[in-house]
Amino acid sequence: MPTTLYALTGDALRLQQQIDEAAADLFSDDPAVVAAAATTLEGLISAEADNRQAILQKADAWCWCIDQLRARRDARKARADALRELAAADDQQADALQDRLIQALQKAMEVKKRSVMRQVPAPRVRVPDKKIDITKIIQEVYGRIKSFFSAEPKKKKITFSPDPKLFYKTRVRQKSQILVK
Repeated sequence: MPTTLYALTGDALRLQQQIDEAAADLFSDDPAVVAAAATTLEGLISAEADNRQAILQKADAWCWCIDQLRARRDARKARADALRELAAADDQQADALQDRLIQALQKAMEVKKRSVMRQVPAPRVRVPDKKIDITKIIQEVYGRIKSFFSAEPKKKKITFSPDPKLFYKTRVRQKSQILVK
């Protein structure tokens, strides 16, 4: 028995042609030919009914396969939508964490060093668009903090001389240098 739908439909066409040929013999004048055609026609009609039943079963199997594939497609589509939503949520969480990290680092950098001569502004941390390399950021922040606190204020060297004449001479010299500059 053929197992493919294509072979079953081919058999159905072949049986239909044989039935048409046997039906033509029914109109013969010879009763023996008519009787032979009738028995042949009964067998062909029975075979056609069996073939039709096999085609229906095969078509049902195909419909079941099609339904299963569509159900699998729908399930995968739903899973893909759920994964897309999870990815969007993860992206939002990553952005929020990045913003919190930047704010925390900037708060840490806002510690100002007070000096008698000057006040140093706190450096800002800049992070490229959504490309974070946390070790580079930590190294940069650590380097800035280290350089911030290791910078020493400018020192003036003051010499003291007990001689008042020398003191006034140096004082006048300093004032003349200030006026020249």
